[in-house]
Amino acid sequence: MNTEKVISFSDVSFGYGQHTVIDDVSFDILRGDYLAVIGPNGGGKTTLLKLLLGLLTPQQGNISILGLPPGRHAGQVGYMPQYTTVSASFPITVRDAVLMGKVSPGIKGVFGLKFGNGSGSAVEKALERVGMLEHIDRKVSDLSGGQKQRVFIARAIVDEPKLLLLDEPAASVDQAGKSGLYCLLRELNEDMTVVMVSHDISVLGQGVKSVACVNRKVHLHDQPKITRELLDEAYGQTEKGSCPIELITHGELPHRVLEFHDETEDDNGGDWNA
Repeated sequence: MNTEKVISFSDVSFGYGQHTVIDDVSFDILRGDYLAVIGPNGGGKTTLLKLLLGLLTPQQGNISILGLPPGRHAGQVGYMPQYTTVSASFPITVRDAVLMGKVSPGIKGVFGLKFGNGSGSAVEKALERVGMLEHIDRKVSDLSGGQKQRVFIARAIVDEPKLLLLDEPAASVDQAGKSGLYCLLRELNEDMTVVMVSHDISVLGQGVKSVACVNRKVHLHDQPKITRELLDEAYGQTEKGSCPIELITHGELPHRVLEFHDETEDDNGGDWNA
């Protein structure tokens, strides 16, 4: 069993003004994991991701990414943001968009773009990996939502990182595109650790290996299993008889998921099953 720590949080807290968003959390993510980060809006998911990227600095505690402080990993950490839009009037091609993912360390940890020998082949390799090589000379603005997401994933992996961070990668993709996108992420996980933030609990049926419930605190689960405990940690305590989830995908067909509405539990100890 692999025990190499890719991410380590130790007593980390962060807030905006008087509002604490991440409250004294400690956890480790091991190499090869595929982690889904779930929780309510405002619960701290995106803040956690920004702390990982070094865009925010903890007000308390320490963070280690691949053995270094956040923001010191040129080429070793790939990132796909939640909102990535391209104006139709901006004529950037798929090739150029992916090329912008090539980075190199600069002075005092400041990164810059890295264009040099081998950049072209790296771009082609990344696009082939996400199934978009045939579109290399098209304008990004002409692509469908799902195609754009694949291009932005290619940009995130063009330096073949050890860690891939994604913020709501399927947010602008239709249901058919989501299945293909999650399949792609499973394949990428064979070579890199993947951490994906999502508001959609159906990602737990899409090949993730573990779950982090983020709601001020961070609770790790070593398997993507929907239980009452997981839902309470991620979305707050649920009242008896409430149904906080409407739908989760399982395989190719959607299944409605409802809480048990009587006083008895099922044979699985109260797990929620599709």
